Amino acid sequence: MVQPWAVCAGLALGAAAAADTVDVPADRDNTIYQNSLGAFSNGAGPQIFAGKNAVGQIRRALIRFDVAAAVPFGSTITDVKLTLNLSQTVSFDEPVSLYRLLTDWGEGTSNAGDPGGSGALATPGDATWLHTFFDTRFWAAPGGAPGTDMAILASATIAVGNPLGPYTWNSTPALLADVQSWVDAPAGNFGWIIVGDETAPGTAKRFDSRENATPGNRPNLRITYTPPPPGSCYANCDGTTRPPCLNVLDFICFLNRFAAGDTYANCDQSTSPPVLNVLDFGCFLNRFGAGCSAC
Repeated sequence: MVQPWAVCAGLALGAAAAADTVDVPADRDNTIYQNSLGAFSNGAGPQIFAGKNAVGQIRRALIRFDVAAAVPFGSTITDVKLTLNLSQTVSFDEPVSLYRLLTDWGEGTSNAGDPGGSGALATPGDATWLHTFFDTRFWAAPGGAPGTDMAILASATIAVGNPLGPYTWNSTPALLADVQSWVDAPAGNFGWIIVGDETAPGTAKRFDSRENATPGNRPNLRITYTPPPPGSCYANCDGTTRPPCLNVLDFICFLNRFAAGDTYANCDQSTSPPVLNVLDFGCFLNRFGAGCSAC
């Protein structure tokens, strides 16, 4: 597994022209369970679910990866592979699709344990069938509304069968566009909703979550990208050409541009007023911590 620090170190050595690959772990996942009261979730559980259970109730998984913390701003995404480990199923080949989420959602402390298919009572901040954040914020429609809460078209679909083990969604134009958008505009990264076959009972698939006890079974997003050219590092605010490129002067530069209302300071590319806010400082700090190409 290539760690983000290793990628940054490679960039610092001047390998900016070559493609780099990074494995990004999920930083949030959950399952929403069809329920008229929106009472169930599985924010801290060891599995996530997609499809219909034996009695015809829908389960949908939510997953997010902090792409911007792992891939330098200005990079071009060239390949994406999402791998999930299938740990339980009673059905054979069923389509399982990824839809880009357009609405933010939460992961609370609910834990349905193992096997987990019925969910657990939602805790504050959990996503549920009705709520994006239990119990104060809601999906536009139960389970998420296409066109409002999620993209209308799937970004990628594969057949998930039986045997158990890892399944990978490989690059499609839409999948590449999703990840590219999360590099370019991190504030819009709400991840994917994973939708299984919801046409018949008994189609549900159980995948291991980021909290699973076996690290090798946790969700993984492998991204291959071309870093930005030397000298185009966002965190090098003052544009210095002498090492170290990144230093305290960049923070002063960013603060001055923020105070002046410069659009450069809109690090997270937010569009909701006020576009310049404390989140931009956190974004800049993350960019600075990630490093950049050599001067």
